[in-house]
Amino acid sequence: MEKIRVLIADGYDVYRQGLRSILAERANIIIRGVYKSGTDLAASFAKDPDSVCIISSNISDANIHILVEQLKKHNPEVKIIVCTYSTDINHLNQSLKAGVSGYLTKDVSSNELIDAVEGVASGNRVLGKSVSQMMVNKIADSSRTSSSRQKNKKITKREKEVLKLIVEGFTSSEIAKKLFISTRTVETHRSNLMNKLELKNTAALVRYAIEEPDIVL
Repeated sequence: MEKIRVLIADGYDVYRQGLRSILAERANIIIRGVYKSGTDLAASFAKDPDSVCIISSNISDANIHILVEQLKKHNPEVKIIVCTYSTDINHLNQSLKAGVSGYLTKDVSSNELIDAVEGVASGNRVLGKSVSQMMVNKIADSSRTSSSRQKNKKITKREKEVLKLIVEGFTSSEIAKKLFISTRTVETHRSNLMNKLELKNTAALVRYAIEEPDIVL
């Protein structure tokens, strides 16, 4: 079993050590370094550019989105999880645009943290449960006030249902069970959505749903 190497940066010692303690219990995870600053994490990452990076929003020496760009210079496919106290939709959107692989709030459970690390290491995009709920609330709020529907006319009702569940963080197999359709049909709807909206991947689809929440009306 291939080990997942992890680097952690957080401004608070208690939280740094807490993350280390939780993840170190997993046999498939190796903590390569725990740092107070983004600068120190970036220096370590340059020597080990395949590590998963967990970055807190409270690091004092760097803007997270600038730090992401620095890490990408060493590995364009870097896997980054942002941990934040914020539930601000704009910060989430900016982080996704910057290319982070995971976004968690600091009330995340131990199991959810471990799942997130393993998920992004496998190449998945991972959003915490509270983050997914925030996105759903944003969509619901916007649906009550939005009057523009032009972009949505070409999206079918079923495609909107699939997109809503994608935004909530469900996998294709989970969506298939919820909608009583096959996984292959879910993948077809996902592909059709990306083609109709001229988007390249699921991450772009999620970002679009954030920016245009009336898409799921």
